[in-house]
Amino acid sequence: TINLSGDFNMAGGIIGVSAIVFNGVAGEIHTVGGGYVDNLFDDGATAEFWINAAGGGEGGAGRIIDKYASAMAFQVVDGAGANKLQFQQKFGDNDGIWITDDLVITDDKWHHVAVTYNNSADTNDPIIYVDGKQVAITETSIPDGDRDSDGGGLMIFGNRNAGDKTFDGTMAMVRFWNVIRTQTELRTEM
Repeated sequence: TINLSGDFNMAGGIIGVSAIVFNGVAGEIHTVGGGYVDNLFDDGATAEFWINAAGGGEGGAGRIIDKYASAMAFQVVDGAGANKLQFQQKFGDNDGIWITDDLVITDDKWHHVAVTYNNSADTNDPIIYVDGKQVAITETSIPDGDRDSDGGGLMIFGNRNAGDKTFDGTMAMVRFWNVIRTQTELRTEM
């Protein structure tokens, strides 16, 4: 089940009519928890998207995806004209947060974005790709303990459950894989 709320529009462009526009103020798409989206990164997985950011989003940190009260989140971080990406995973004792070293998302331009991650150990780091290339990241908060479960919780696209981190831009072709995809695989099927 997919539920839609807020002020967004279908958009075209190079991606086609499957794109959704988020206005950076309100709106989200969410799925009912359960099944394939629960604890997505257990034992390794890949999430990939096409995004065209119009800025950093609400509060300068617009969510691309958010799972179960931010147990796992991937967001754009505003850099005024270009943006960084940040991935976070909640762990029992301390959450893991990783951010791209550089401004990797140019406003008003389509980018293919992917994150691969295995949250089975708090020593694992995600890999973030932009336009088929791995980008440098820095771990700004070191995860510690067991990862928090997001089982049964909503997966929200374009915001978080609190409704205060709306993505500003267009999102299309969202895909999840229950394996860690290689750079070659990502580039081949972008």
